[in-house]
Amino acid sequence: MPYTYRVTISKYDCVVASLLIADKLLALRVLTMVEQPFEIKAPIAWLPTGLISWYALGGLPVALVTSWVALVGGDRPRIRTAWHGRHDSLSRFWPGGDFVLNVPYDSGLSKIRKVMCRGDLCLKPEVDLGEICAPGVVAVAPRLLDCAVQIECVGGKLVDAGFDVELCGEVVRVHREKVVIDPVDISDLCTIHPLNPLGDL
Repeated sequence: MPYTYRVTISKYDCVVASLLIADKLLALRVLTMVEQPFEIKAPIAWLPTGLISWYALGGLPVALVTSWVALVGGDRPRIRTAWHGRHDSLSRFWPGGDFVLNVPYDSGLSKIRKVMCRGDLCLKPEVDLGEICAPGVVAVAPRLLDCAVQIECVGGKLVDAGFDVELCGEVVRVHREKVVIDPVDISDLCTIHPLNPLGDL
């Protein structure tokens, strides 16, 4: 069946109709082309794994949905995660800095998927998800307290990996179901599987 969605090419807003069969694009036809402000409202073909949160201008807590997360262990543990914020007005001009990687419970992931159905990836967590935000202990970024795991990171940088942009940052605190973990106290953070809630271990 045909799918119609809105994409942006350069400064032009194009309505595109395409026929997808077996994940292959068989036909593509531009129906209209009208100059519009930049936006993207395309179908989202991946599942959420977490929320990257930081403070936007004016101290507004915002959160970006991410599709994958990797923890690099060792003396200076680091987080690498997908950054899908290049096309959203709340996040596309974020230069990097402190952030928190929040891993929701399954119920939270279901709520995020419903918001994603609107084509939204960058959210106001207090409004869109009903999340309670609190400041980080070390990182100047909001923690989403309803999430099972909150990993505070500093020195966040956006790295263009070719296919997509990745966010990288140094882990300075882990909050897992009310327990606070300092990476300095653990020789290798990966050994305790900090991305998983305690009930999943």
